[in-house]
Amino acid sequence: MKISKLLLTSTTSLSEDGFYKTFTRILKFLIWNLRKILKRFYDVLHLNISIKRSPFNLGIYQKAYSQSHLEHRPFYNIGAADFFHPCWTNIDFISSWYKQDSQLVIHHDLMSNEPLPILTSSAEVIYTSHTIEHIKDEFVQQFFNEAFRSLKAGGIFRITTGPDAETDFRALMNNDEDWFYWDRSHQQKGSFEHIFRKPATEVPLVERWLHHFASQLAPNDISDSPKKFDANEIYDLIDQHGFPKVLDVLCSYTTFDPTRPGNHVSWWSHEKVIDFLKRAGFQTTYRSGYRQSASPLMRNSELFDSTHPQMSIYVEAIKL
Repeated sequence: MKISKLLLTSTTSLSEDGFYKTFTRILKFLIWNLRKILKRFYDVLHLNISIKRSPFNLGIYQKAYSQSHLEHRPFYNIGAADFFHPCWTNIDFISSWYKQDSQLVIHHDLMSNEPLPILTSSAEVIYTSHTIEHIKDEFVQQFFNEAFRSLKAGGIFRITTGPDAETDFRALMNNDEDWFYWDRSHQQKGSFEHIFRKPATEVPLVERWLHHFASQLAPNDISDSPKKFDANEIYDLIDQHGFPKVLDVLCSYTTFDPTRPGNHVSWWSHEKVIDFLKRAGFQTTYRSGYRQSASPLMRNSELFDSTHPQMSIYVEAIKL
């Protein structure tokens, strides 16, 4: 009922009861419409807040690229897991270990030596986070070769991996248990059995160190391996070969197990990553840092560089 009709009713009703009934009807009408106005205001405000809080930063993309170009999603996340961005294409090894949404991921096995499913000189950016430590050196080199082929001139390749082998070894030599902080997430019942025989923190530090780059060789890891190295054997190899040669010796025993793709089978430092990039053809290579990409697209820590930044290394290369 319109307010004008309600007011008309109020002027023609002279009884006290009639006045109060009319007044109550007007008040209910105003309250009902005020609720609708407030709800619309809330919806608009909530939408604006959601847009501002969106991790996608679409404005950066729209400023640099046309809409038709963005529709091709020429930004690639290799080893994407559950990553999602409407402008990016996900490529990963689909398995029950990572439980990716297969509708959002292009399956690719980096250990197959097959070309990346990317057209030559078509990618604007390629990003990979904590992927190369899960594949053997020769296949990492093939991956980097393919990244170089796939990128456009001026395209950026960003690699983050870990643990940083140099800091990792220094922490072991200093008996710095605090450096191995992530093992604490695998010490409560129900948190470690899919990886370890017993809590990760209940074994010698040197065996925990071994697990960082040669997972299946660690005695506490449940993965099958022809050879397991206990603490005394590891220290003997360190004394015999020194750093970093001991890492190569131990990694020579590792193999890729497709049923356990989360195992680490290789070690990495800034210098080693840069060396592999140069072999792939990249002339411009450099150490980067957390949220320090040369590309503004990859500075958003809600989407990038969020995996163990304390122990990670960051390297970038630009295709000239």
